[in-house]
Amino acid sequence: RDYRHPSLPDWKGTALPGPLSLSQAHHLLLARSDDGGGTALPMAKYPDPILRIPSSPVPLSAFRRRSHWRRLRSIAEALKRTAREEGAVGLAAQQCGIDASLIFIDGAVSAAGTGKGVAKRSSRNDERRDDEGGIFLVNPRIVQRSPES
Repeated sequence: RDYRHPSLPDWKGTALPGPLSLSQAHHLLLARSDDGGGTALPMAKYPDPILRIPSSPVPLSAFRRRSHWRRLRSIAEALKRTAREEGAVGLAAQQCGIDASLIFIDGAVSAAGTGKGVAKRSSRNDERRDDEGGIFLVNPRIVQRSPES
C-alpha cells in the first residue's frame, strides 16, 4: 500500500496483507513458522487506514470444532507474542490485519510510576514466560463508559 497522510508526508503505510479471515491468518502463521514454534504478526501503526475498518465478530462455530478452536488459539497466541515484542499492553486482531473481534490484554503490566495512568511493561514482569499472564477477549463489547473516557 502507498497511503498518504498530510501530517506525515513521508509515511508510506504498514502494508498489512489484510484484512484477513481467521482461516487466512492461521495459514499465514503456519507458513511463517518454520520450526513449529510461534511467530509474531505485523502490527499496523497510526494512521494506517486498516485501523479504521470495523472488525467482524468471531462466529460461534469457531468454538464448536476442535480444529477451529486450535486455529483461534494459535492466532490468540500470536497476538500475545506480538504485543509483548512490540511492548504493547494490549493488541486487537484488527491491528494485525485480522478481521476478527479478538483482543489480548497483558496481565504483566504496571501503571504505577508511569504518569498519567499510562501502563507500561513492568521490569519485574519482563522476564515472565510467554505463556504466563494476560487475557483474551472474544467479541468484547463496551457496555459502560466513565466520564473520563
